[in-house]
Amino acid sequence: MTDIEITEECRALIAAEFPFEQIGRRLPNGNWQMPVDAETWRRLQKVRLHGESISDCIIRVIIITLHQRGLL
Repeated sequence: MTDIEITEECRALIAAEFPFEQIGRRLPNGNWQMPVDAETWRRLQKVRLHGESISDCIIRVIIITLHQRGLL
């Protein structure tokens, strides 16, 4: 497992689209530290744009997926 740090907005979007048990912990800066498995980490690194934060990458992937499904 790898821990990633994501913003509150990213965590809220993930929770809204993909129900999951409350995992991770809130950091003093307001972000969240969340565990991800090796396959998820590998996939995120594959689609992550140069200079893009992990939160921005996750948000972009969710928006694209919703758009492709006709939900946006």
